[in-house]
Amino acid sequence: MHFTEPRSRPAAGLAAAALVAGLLGGCAVPRPFEPVPSRPPAAEPARPAAPPVVDAKPPPVAVRPPATVPATPVPAPPAPARNWNEYRIRAAQSIALVNAPLMFKGPVPERLASIPVLEVQLNRDGSIRQIDVLRTPKFSPETVQLAMQAVRRVGNFGPVGHLPQPWRFSETFLYNDDLKFQLHTLVQLQD
Repeated sequence: MHFTEPRSRPAAGLAAAALVAGLLGGCAVPRPFEPVPSRPPAAEPARPAAPPVVDAKPPPVAVRPPATVPATPVPAPPAPARNWNEYRIRAAQSIALVNAPLMFKGPVPERLASIPVLEVQLNRDGSIRQIDVLRTPKFSPETVQLAMQAVRRVGNFGPVGHLPQPWRFSETFLYNDDLKFQLHTLVQLQD
């Protein structure tokens, strides 16, 4: 048998180191981390804030079916007045209906502020042709104009062609101290 002399350990260590160095020869040895000096960032010009993004179409709206309105029966037109007395009562009722907020309720006071009397001339269809003043009160003469306005608010009192001419009726307005009125024709019906 042949014995070779063992190599010394230090030589083996050098060989291993050389081998490792050869393998790593192409690799760079990392350097310790060096921080890069930082510069303050350049100030950017201020920009206006962008408007919030809004969806162009409105949100959907819940659509409800239209409510059904019960049909209101239309009253039949009244039969034509048979005479001027009946026509005058209907005309007074029309004036009272249209001018309800301007009328006073309750009994007629013993002392009235004003009592104008008007005569209303009509066309065949019941529209107002002319209003004449039959009595101008001494006190509160402005009630004449108030009474005329009350008549004009009605506009049309219904056809009169079937009644004898002249087509006209008169009405007496009874004004209290608050310049609210009642109609003499309707007061007579209450008695």
